[in-house]
Amino acid sequence: MERDEATRLFLRTAEPVGMAPRATLVFTHGLGEHSNRYGHLAAEFVARGWRVVAWDLRGHGRSSGPRGDVPEYGCLVDDLAAVSARYRLSGRPLFFFAHSLGAQITLRLLETSPVDCQGAVIASPFLRLAYNPPWWKLTLAWLAMRFWPTFTQQTGTRLERLSRDLSHLSSFPDLDLVHHGISARMYFAIRAAGEQALADAAALRVPLFLLHGDADPITCHHSTCELFEKAGAEDKTLRIFPGARHETHNDLDRAQVIREIAEWIETRIA
Repeated sequence: MERDEATRLFLRTAEPVGMAPRATLVFTHGLGEHSNRYGHLAAEFVARGWRVVAWDLRGHGRSSGPRGDVPEYGCLVDDLAAVSARYRLSGRPLFFFAHSLGAQITLRLLETSPVDCQGAVIASPFLRLAYNPPWWKLTLAWLAMRFWPTFTQQTGTRLERLSRDLSHLSSFPDLDLVHHGISARMYFAIRAAGEQALADAAALRVPLFLLHGDADPITCHHSTCELFEKAGAEDKTLRIFPGARHETHNDLDRAQVIREIAEWIETRIA
């Protein structure tokens, strides 16, 4: 999918066989990963008769762009709007499933644009970090913003911070497409957008399913609880999974997590 002269987004779709899809579910992944890490979720949801659309953020996976960098945060939100508008099925419900950075982008879209959607599953959203980055990394990033905003540092994310099931994480395809870089300008843009997502939470009116692990060492689950309290949606659910780390859908309790997500969506397909 071409977005501009320099940007092409990679997308993958899956649909049930022998029946018309009952709904469309748009997946948006997190920082450094890609859409092919969500195949097990897609299989579960397609089996329920839903169409799944998963895309790689610009600068990620098979999409074009420098790894871990974006010229302006708004283009990420615009990309999601374009993907959901092009691939939704006319007359069928639209839902979002989004993780971490993808969850933040989805929240910003729902807070700032009139999106006709029947619900959003927001997993481990990047609202605030659960840790303080090393002072020297922050100092380098602040200096880079003045002289070299595309300067990239490594995030230092290790597999054990994502899930307690390392063998499951290692079984994914396209492991070489995962990256661990983030530019100075992207870091500060994401940090600001997370705070803005909390500040604008009253504008969230679509049904919300917020989920997070209370042992997530990357994004702050307390901030997700704060978002839940501030969200303007009348239909909202908060689920905190004890012991789960950053990727609840890939942790030891993933079968239960995926089942609860599917059941939550199912009850909202009319």
